[in-house]
Amino acid sequence: MTYTTMSYEDIKKELSNKDIQIEDIAKAKRVSNSHVANVAKGVVQSFVIAEAICLALNKKRTEVFGDKYLTKPKRGPKDRTHRRKEVIKAIQAGKPVPDPSMNL
Repeated sequence: MTYTTMSYEDIKKELSNKDIQIEDIAKAKRVSNSHVANVAKGVVQSFVIAEAICLALNKKRTEVFGDKYLTKPKRGPKDRTHRRKEVIKAIQAGKPVPDPSMNL
């Protein structure tokens, strides 16, 4: 089955027709306006924000975002072994804990 995706302009227009603004959704979910707009544009993915947009439009996810959010993504466990060792080593040595490396 193929699903059509609403354009950002269509999403904005339907929200406007319901007197709902991107800012309203952003405040409700405690995120930035640009994050909600980027999800609506399809630039980034966020299941939580996509769901909020769909609730505001009173539409199913497939009606708004096509098949992009058919399944909720699962997060795998993060291996913190290296970071935990860094923290323990620094504290035991009486030194400040170094900032985490984002390359791990």
